[in-house]
Amino acid sequence: MSMSGYSPIARELEDFWQSTQSLISPWWVEANRDIQMATGQQDAYNNIYGSAAAGSGRSGQGLMFNKILRICNMIGGYQIDNRLATQLMPADNDVDMGETTDQLNAVLSWVMRKDQTYEKISDAFSSAMTCGLNLMSVWVDYRSDPENGEIYTDRLPFSSFIMDPYWTKPDLTDCSRIWTRKYLTRQQLEDIFPKAAKDLPLDKLGASYAARDGKFQFMPQNWQQYQFPIYAYDEYWKSSFRTVRKLLDKTTGEVADWHGTRDQFQLLRRINPNVTLIKARVPSVTLHCLVNNQEMYKEDAPYGLHRFPFVPFTCYHYPEVQNYAYRYQGIVRNIRDSQTYVNRTRNNLFDMMQAQIQSGLMVKEDALVNPEDAFLQGPGRALFFKQQSNLATDVVQIPPPVVAPGWMELIQTIEKEIVDIVGPEELFANNLGGQEMSGVFLKLKMGAGLTGLRNIFDKLNQSQTILGEIQSELILNNFSVGKIRSIIGKEPSAILQEACDPDHQMKALATQFLRYNCIVEEGELTATQRQLQFVQAVQLKQLGIPISNKYLLEKSTLQGKKEIIEDIMRQEEQAQQMQQHQQRAELEQMQVMTRSLEAKAQSDFGSSIEHRTRALSNIGLSIEREAQAKHDLAKTALENAKAVKELEEMDENRVVKLSQHIMQIQQMQDVISEKDKIAALEMQQAVTNEVSQADYSTKPMSMQPIQSPQ
Repeated sequence: MSMSGYSPIARELEDFWQSTQSLISPWWVEANRDIQMATGQQDAYNNIYGSAAAGSGRSGQGLMFNKILRICNMIGGYQIDNRLATQLMPADNDVDMGETTDQLNAVLSWVMRKDQTYEKISDAFSSAMTCGLNLMSVWVDYRSDPENGEIYTDRLPFSSFIMDPYWTKPDLTDCSRIWTRKYLTRQQLEDIFPKAAKDLPLDKLGASYAARDGKFQFMPQNWQQYQFPIYAYDEYWKSSFRTVRKLLDKTTGEVADWHGTRDQFQLLRRINPNVTLIKARVPSVTLHCLVNNQEMYKEDAPYGLHRFPFVPFTCYHYPEVQNYAYRYQGIVRNIRDSQTYVNRTRNNLFDMMQAQIQSGLMVKEDALVNPEDAFLQGPGRALFFKQQSNLATDVVQIPPPVVAPGWMELIQTIEKEIVDIVGPEELFANNLGGQEMSGVFLKLKMGAGLTGLRNIFDKLNQSQTILGEIQSELILNNFSVGKIRSIIGKEPSAILQEACDPDHQMKALATQFLRYNCIVEEGELTATQRQLQFVQAVQLKQLGIPISNKYLLEKSTLQGKKEIIEDIMRQEEQAQQMQQHQQRAELEQMQVMTRSLEAKAQSDFGSSIEHRTRALSNIGLSIEREAQAKHDLAKTALENAKAVKELEEMDENRVVKLSQHIMQIQQMQDVISEKDKIAALEMQQAVTNEVSQADYSTKPMSMQPIQSPQ
């Protein structure tokens, strides 16, 4: 096809190819050799070291001892056993965003499980570990669901794309162009472009165009393009800029995208009069689709994305390296030479051993009946000598070369170097020290050995996070509220409804809010969202959170869990009945002890009553004695009165003496009466204190007053 028939975008692609192929072709060559070494095509080095480099010195076709594949399988297997799940988490652990984030996370988990994204991630990681770089492509398929579409991913091998050779950032924000190629059949093209296929006859585009294109030479279709008709399908992605309107809150300085109408903005301004519209230039992308260099489709920001829908998976990436062939490397690159030397050494050793079996004969002329018998090989051969021949001197075995004892040590040393170049010996569990170890300890030992490859797994986690961000953005841009409701099995939250409803006036704000308030991070990979909840619940229970066994079993994906739940419920019911019986026995024992204490208290209280009665009796006796004393005083006074009357008849001196005697008696009686009163009061107070103390000792502890500390 002549350049005159090219479209403008085809000319641009041609210029892009001419400017980048001189840089990318050396890396393609090295990456292809890495793939060949990992897949066992290790005789490809014969083109470099000569025909006898990897094999025997005679035929050049030697044996291959692939040590590289084991290393790749070990690292890839470890990644598969320790996959991390992509999860959306609320930024800063925002509790208000919890429900919305959980629902969006459930949709993302459904998308990745339906697409088998985790398996494709492992495939991309394994391939990048071999050749250094692979791309993951994210796209939306509208064939089965024309309204919402289905989100899918594809792994693009190293030979199917070229990109800006000077990109450095893993999110491709500094990449200007990406060109991908696939080879499709006529039916596949008509499925992708149903309308264009009717207007543009594919027959005129020329099937097997790849044979005349001369691009992407390392794709397998370019080696077998004549077997069936295929078409070159190219996607050309270019970064661009667009002018957008944004909302600016003058009070807070917050900025958000705005896609609404003028009336919607006026309504929003009634709510918040501090907002205004501003213009800004933001990055975007443009897609051109071509079939055999004929443009078929063009779209700005496909699927609503303003970024490249690609994620690079790298093993070793050195952007500062001038030689592009060494800018992207896998672990195979550094062990190719050791692998080649192992093959050469082992084949040379086999040649020596073969020479010992058949090293040849030295035959004297005219010693054999048939000289051709000297070339007979294998066991059971017979040599016929002439009668005059001397068997000891006429036919002599050629001495074979001696295999030095250090050959095997040399081979083992080289094989060990292959492992040491990749990582420590613990990586492959070879350093057992002659001791047996459990599987758990062996796994821990291998995990410790993988610390030397931590940078590779860190890049993998970074790429997986970027992939989750793109898929989440596609969900918000394409999935409707009804589809999300069908996926999660309940009504979406208000924020999620606003973000997924294309007619909602707050869609842009809700989408922007979710992007700023949700972060993507790695978590433990589970088959379903329910199983993830089960793992998280188990982890919380291990931390001490009171989570019931019934809840854990209900969240688990265990088969036959209904019977297990019923059995556990019976066990818990029996345990509860036993606990109730034990509590009842303890209660009865406490009641017996309480009654015993009450009986003792009543006994003590009876003793106190007896003491009180005795004290009251003593008080009554004291009062009786006091009354008797008063009676005696009255009687004495009466007698004194009588005595006074009689004294009136006595003389004066006698009266005076008698009066003094009476006064002395009266004073003595007053003193005795006062002492009796004091003694009675003291006795009454002592009895009262004794009764109060006895009453206090019989009260329960809860009724006794608490004495404050001095």
